[in-house]
Amino acid sequence: MISQSPEGVDQLAVRLISQGSRFARTASRRAGEQRSLIALRVLANLQQEGDLRVGELARRETISQPAMTATVNRLEEDGLVARAADPADARAAIVRITDAGGAELEAFRMRAAAGVRPALEALGEDDLAVLGRAAALLQQLADRLNDR
Repeated sequence: MISQSPEGVDQLAVRLISQGSRFARTASRRAGEQRSLIALRVLANLQQEGDLRVGELARRETISQPAMTATVNRLEEDGLVARAADPADARAAIVRITDAGGAELEAFRMRAAAGVRPALEALGEDDLAVLGRAAALLQQLADRLNDR
């Protein structure tokens, strides 16, 4: 049982963050991806949030703007993102995911899911239902945190 005290909630938050990250890293390795995880996270951010400035992508991924610019440059060279001038500020560029970028992200996710499938298939119906509910709750929590 998880305590609703501040300490209990903090402990739960730490476990969710560390084990969620561990699960994502393990699933990504099983996908045998050639593209960097930061590049995949950029594609995922753009797919989920829409067009973003390079600086906002850098802030979200907690990397320097020059490092993000290099990542976006590689993705653009590969046709996975496109840049356009920001109508609100001509000095800035807006980055958007292309259809090819969306397809690559979906292919990665399907390969990762295939790597995870055997472990999920070994679980019973009750555990699968709990994980389904946990996935929905994690999505709700992420949405709430993004709204701040």
